[in-house]
Amino acid sequence: MKDEMDSQNLYSVIDNFIGGICVLEIDSGTRRIKPVFLNNGFYRMMGGTKEQTNAILKDLRLSVIPEDLPHLEQGIDDILADNGSAECEFRLVSHDGSLMWLKLRGNLYSREGTKNTISAVFLDCTEQKTIEEELKRQSDYMHLLMDTDITFDFNCRTDVCIYRINQADSLSHDAVIKGYLEQIPSSGIHQDDIERYSGMLNSAMLHAHRDAMEFRSLGIFDHKEEYRWYKVNIVSILGQEGYVSHIIGHMVDIHEEKLREEELRLRADLDPLTGLLNKEATKKLIEEALQEHTENGGIGALMMIDSDNFKHINDTYGHITGDKVLAKIGEILAENFKGMDVTGRVGGDEFMVFISHLREKQDAVTLAQRVVRLVPEAFSGESFGKDVSVSVGIALFPEAGKSYEELYAAADKALYDMKKNGKAGCRLYQGETA
Repeated sequence: MKDEMDSQNLYSVIDNFIGGICVLEIDSGTRRIKPVFLNNGFYRMMGGTKEQTNAILKDLRLSVIPEDLPHLEQGIDDILADNGSAECEFRLVSHDGSLMWLKLRGNLYSREGTKNTISAVFLDCTEQKTIEEELKRQSDYMHLLMDTDITFDFNCRTDVCIYRINQADSLSHDAVIKGYLEQIPSSGIHQDDIERYSGMLNSAMLHAHRDAMEFRSLGIFDHKEEYRWYKVNIVSILGQEGYVSHIIGHMVDIHEEKLREEELRLRADLDPLTGLLNKEATKKLIEEALQEHTENGGIGALMMIDSDNFKHINDTYGHITGDKVLAKIGEILAENFKGMDVTGRVGGDEFMVFISHLREKQDAVTLAQRVVRLVPEAFSGESFGKDVSVSVGIALFPEAGKSYEELYAAADKALYDMKKNGKAGCRLYQGETA
């Protein structure tokens, strides 16, 4: 009788354990999991009905987050290796769509062929994991604050900001700025960045959150009259009343990094052979120039420049000679079109120029004629010089069109007419009958 009562008490303890006490059958071939025994604590932990929980457990791998599947697989392999108890942690999607962390700890109970029986405990460790992740974020952030160039503490109630400036070659020193928000417009921050900077602080004063931005400013460290790029990270701190009382953060000088980014961006926009803009960058900048012309007026001109007989030069003299011709044409265009003009290589032997703010329409023709003359002159001493020339088609803004597509089509039509009627010259688009 006593043994029977002890068994009932033990079963009651197991059934009411806050967590999952389970006996599972795992096929080592198919890796399929079959529940043999699940206590009621397991169902309560999962928060769903028995049917919903059993469905999750039978297809456990379908519920586990893909990046955590290797952890579950390794945990099962360790258990089946029968080297003592083993454990693993993983996330799964519960029946209501939320994520939860589970810890599985188990050991092999018996094995018969491919059928393995394990005893296991499942524990919900979601809260523990959430706390660990938050502590790690705070630790990373505080480490960043301690290792930065500038830390600051802005008191939202008194409008006083205390900066601590750290420089490698000198001791740290503090700067106290009273009436900080009012002084932002005259603080040296670039006028294009002031509104975003102020907006970031004003937003941070309303509720607790983190934010970051990049901005330009004059001489925070060296007092030079040169705008440099900085990155600022901030976090709002709540006071005892539940309102934001302080904004703390850090600034780092990222100027050299931004310059490298800009250099890489420019390289990506350039044609490697000629050093001119590539097709995509040419189109983009011409569209920007056309927008400016549309808003402010003025005459512009789109030129399509094509190397005559280029296939013949490549086939007869070789691709090295062909590249030499293209590179020289690019050099001539770069020397003759500067400032606000846009110059690019838009095809194998095709170039494009947009000339901004012409005084007279005829100026576009004059510039095109100069290019037509300079290109063959550059190769006059070469054996292949007699075969080198260019043809140019010109379309005027706004006469021939106001959009890139309209001007491109008009200049291309003028270029086609020029090449059809002798090459080595230029033609201004005069309409479809030109």
